[in-house]
Amino acid sequence: MKLVTQDYGCGTSSSILDYGIEDVVIVDQKNYEHVFDVDDDLFFIGHDFLYFLWDSQEKLDRWKSHRHRKAVWCFERIDAIVPMWKQKGEHSLSILKHFVDEIYVCDEDDAKKYGNWFPQWGSRIFYDRRDEPITKNRMLFSGQAGKPEYAERTRLLKEIFEDKDLGNSLDIANFERKYTWETYCSNLLTYSAILNPLGILRGFNTRAYEVLYSGRLLLQQTAGTYENHSKLIDGLPNAIMFTDLADLKSKLSDFEYFDSTDFYNANNIYSRFKSIGVEIK
Repeated sequence: MKLVTQDYGCGTSSSILDYGIEDVVIVDQKNYEHVFDVDDDLFFIGHDFLYFLWDSQEKLDRWKSHRHRKAVWCFERIDAIVPMWKQKGEHSLSILKHFVDEIYVCDEDDAKKYGNWFPQWGSRIFYDRRDEPITKNRMLFSGQAGKPEYAERTRLLKEIFEDKDLGNSLDIANFERKYTWETYCSNLLTYSAILNPLGILRGFNTRAYEVLYSGRLLLQQTAGTYENHSKLIDGLPNAIMFTDLADLKSKLSDFEYFDSTDFYNANNIYSRFKSIGVEIK
């Protein structure tokens, strides 16, 4: 099976390409014709990420005539908080259902409505570089915030900064994707704890796995019960799930570096695909 993805140089695409696996087909909106000629099963990374591959009747007909099995993984939330995103996502799925054999989803709520649950993973860089020294015994936030869709995230960051106990222990590296991938990775690894507030996904994003691979402390905000994802970190001493500021403060304690080998082996790209019967190389 070949994994079909774009290369954005970070996040989900890096969680695939940084492994150096052979079973990858890279496409973009100007260069994708070659994917129709791949003589193998295909696993599309993203219902929205790759929408340009099935956005016309002509492309749909070509996929219908493709003789191999096909699957799609919706690593972004389909039932999105922004109505336009939800409409586009469901429209994309309505087309995909005409030619894919399996639909996988990452979001907890999506797993009840749209397809089979298939969690994310992270770039192996964070495991390979896990022994780099921690020089900042502080919390780090490095991600997107300030936009309407990140209202809860922005609110939590503001509350922490204004809190008399935690206000001086949080560093915000950026509110946008302005760092290069190397800068982002290197900066994260210097910190002992990474704050991962709510985003647009009800589940763990790639950042959560990056932190856990590295053996640093993950401070993961959640919205309600994460029935599927919580099982992945059950018993991990370097993973704290919290709902709000008060809950976070009640759970914080002294942290020591965690040996992440077992977690990485159980939650890297190879184990993810092996769980659905696919061996990648």
